[in-house]
Order: sequence, then C-alpha cells, then structure tokens
Amino acid sequence: MARKSLQSAAEEEEDVNITPLLDIVFIMLIFFIVTSTFIKEPGVDVIRPVAETQVEQKPAVLVAVDENDQIWINKEQVELSEVRYKVEELRRETPKGNAVVQADAGAKSEITLDVLQQVKDAGISDVALSTVAE
Repeated sequence: MARKSLQSAAEEEEDVNITPLLDIVFIMLIFFIVTSTFIKEPGVDVIRPVAETQVEQKPAVLVAVDENDQIWINKEQVELSEVRYKVEELRRETPKGNAVVQADAGAKSEITLDVLQQVKDAGISDVALSTVAE
C-alpha cells in the first residue's frame, strides 16, 4: 500500500505545468507588439540631396516627393491637398511620432516646402528633410 502512494507521488512530481510559461510568453509578445513602431514606406525611391551634417531619424510618418513632383505616402500617390489628411490618419496610429519628408534632388523646392507645411499643419512639429551624408 505504501508502495502505491510513493509511485503516485513520484508520477505527480514528473508532471510539468507549462501554463505559467505560456502566460509569460504571451505577456512578452503583447509588450513587444504594443511598444514597437512600424514605419510606413512612401512607395517610391528618391535620390536625396547631399548634406554635410546629418542626424539619423526613426520616423513614424514617411512622405516622399519624386522627381516628377508626385507625392507618395504609404505606397500610395496622393495630391498635395490630401497630404494633411493622410498624415493625420497615420498620426493617429503613433501620436508621439515624428515625420520625415524624402524629396528627390530633382523635385521642385516649392512642392517640397508645401508638403513640409502640410505635415506641420497635420500636427507634427518634429519634421525633418531626408538627405544623404557626404
């Protein structure tokens, strides 16, 4: 009789409960998803102007102006009048994020300045112009 109770006690000790481990894994997964920032690509490659000084940015909103003065946000071509609305929409996803405007070296300065102003009007005060280091 005593032997049976020793065997059942040994079998119970061998059973591994992984429920707490799964709880920790799911909590870590949720933490990394919530704290990560996803960058929206503009959808067009631009030849950026050269600059002597440069500070690396991790933008939440990326806007591109190509050599044909077309504006791209999130792989979608938009009109100048739509830039503010699209940036406000992206800003809702990451309210504390900044913005970077990638303007092609062949793009008109007037269009680039108008895009910068539209981004600022959307409520993002930290706006940078993307360049290439010498």
